[in-house]
Amino acid sequence: MYQYIPRKDLQSVIDIADFPESDRAQIAYRYFVHDAQEVLYIEENNTLLGVVSIGDLERYYAGGRETLEINRRFSHADQIDEEKAAAFFQRFRTFFEFPVVNTSGQLEGVITKEIRREIRQDQLASLVVSRYLKEQWHRKELDRFLTNTKARVVLYYADEAAILSKLADRRKPGSGGEKEETYWKGLSKSQWDRFLGEPGAVTSLQKEFGNFHTEMIKGVSEIVDMEGEFYHCTGGTRSTEGNPAGADSRIVFYGPCAIVGAYTKDGQTIESYLQSMLNARTALQIQVVNRGLFNMTNFFSRMMTDGLGEKDIAIVYVGKGWLTEETLRKCAYVGSLTDTFLSVEDLEDNIIDSPDHCNYKVNERLAEQIFQDLEAHGLLGTKGLSDEKERIQDHYVGSEIMSEVLLYMERNGLLREDTAGIKGAMALLADPFTDRHRQAVETALGRVDRLYLFLAEDSNLKHTLEERLQTAREALADLEDKVTVVPAGKYLYTKKISRGIRKQRPCDADMEYDCDLFGEVFGQSMGISHRFIMGELEDPVERRYMDTCMEVLPRFGITVEEL
Repeated sequence: MYQYIPRKDLQSVIDIADFPESDRAQIAYRYFVHDAQEVLYIEENNTLLGVVSIGDLERYYAGGRETLEINRRFSHADQIDEEKAAAFFQRFRTFFEFPVVNTSGQLEGVITKEIRREIRQDQLASLVVSRYLKEQWHRKELDRFLTNTKARVVLYYADEAAILSKLADRRKPGSGGEKEETYWKGLSKSQWDRFLGEPGAVTSLQKEFGNFHTEMIKGVSEIVDMEGEFYHCTGGTRSTEGNPAGADSRIVFYGPCAIVGAYTKDGQTIESYLQSMLNARTALQIQVVNRGLFNMTNFFSRMMTDGLGEKDIAIVYVGKGWLTEETLRKCAYVGSLTDTFLSVEDLEDNIIDSPDHCNYKVNERLAEQIFQDLEAHGLLGTKGLSDEKERIQDHYVGSEIMSEVLLYMERNGLLREDTAGIKGAMALLADPFTDRHRQAVETALGRVDRLYLFLAEDSNLKHTLEERLQTAREALADLEDKVTVVPAGKYLYTKKISRGIRKQRPCDADMEYDCDLFGEVFGQSMGISHRFIMGELEDPVERRYMDTCMEVLPRFGITVEEL
């Protein structure tokens, strides 16, 4: 299960003399992103001074700190101790190595376990984002939404730590000392019966929960239609019971699991309870809309692309850490739901593992609080407000895609601090690279100082990616100081587009999103101002892709020229 690597075999040990303050971040970044290390061990005179982890470097970038500090207080064992290592790995699930430091302070080696690749990929992607974007993603996106939406925005947050502390004494499964078997999500069947308030209903919930999924359209997550005992979803949105026909205005909810009502029936969501209260207690015709989704990027994609107007109230459930003084000034109201959560009797029976994963009792209490707040602050009226609705954009580049693309760029040497010169790009099949491609490159270099050639990563072409890269690089060897040839990656000239061209299957939305991504991410991050296009197969679907480039990319300030 575990492997011990002695000090002499480690590639991540640095002497303090080779780790000067002025260069620490750059050195650590290279070790983590390019050399696949997890922790740097900093020594002086063969004694371990401290460590620097991926998380330490990310916090340095995200916090705008002046110096990358060496962590001198870190967990370790003074001998090879797998039991102690196991406890460490259980507590810190994103770490995969545990140092062994003898009583003299010398690093003997590290105990490692198998790396979970998806966790490491997420760590590195988050690190790259923190370096190049310089600020917390969701805070930035929330501010962008508040700045651009026409809706009146109400923000809610909760102190998760305070709520979780009340759950610390959760009753153990079973009674009389007998332990009851865990059924799902860490709860036994009897705990689920209490949570759902309906014996045996967890079987249906579990099945439908597994079938609840989304599809991405231009980076926007929409729920796939489904009909079940718990979930009814149509047109990309979960149903709210009691919606009045021909409503004058809307209250649109955005947020994670608690907002979508992940563990409740349609009539037990916050939205359905609030709709019932509005219908019974006011004469206003207001429709409550559930646009929540299971993770933050997903519901942000909906906020940014939904059509919203002045008569709409957008209620957004956010992390407390996203709030700034600037954010607060742009909101119609900001409220805490912490006390509302804590007011629920037997809270441990009504929350699974976090405030986001709550049941119908909690939802009803939250809806009551929200209704009172909206009424108290005079937000339900719409007199003098416009019916016109606008969306901020028609596509969305979420944090996961942004981080993956930036990591791809970093690993291919595409993120340059030097912005001098005019930069251009071409996306090609190059199956194979021919004299005609060479002529197009020479023409493009008459317009730009540096040209990037992105070769599609389509495994079903005549030649492999490696063969196409090698052929192109050899054909352009005399221009290597001006031309960079790299794989296109996952998000540029995608397999879906190249396959659509080969098989004569138009995919307009994918072509548009390919261009949106290029303009918003590649263009801005790499400083590319020109995109050159050329027909390689001379077919109508390829022509469609080229026309889409010519239509979309100028919106991002990119000049498109057909060669």
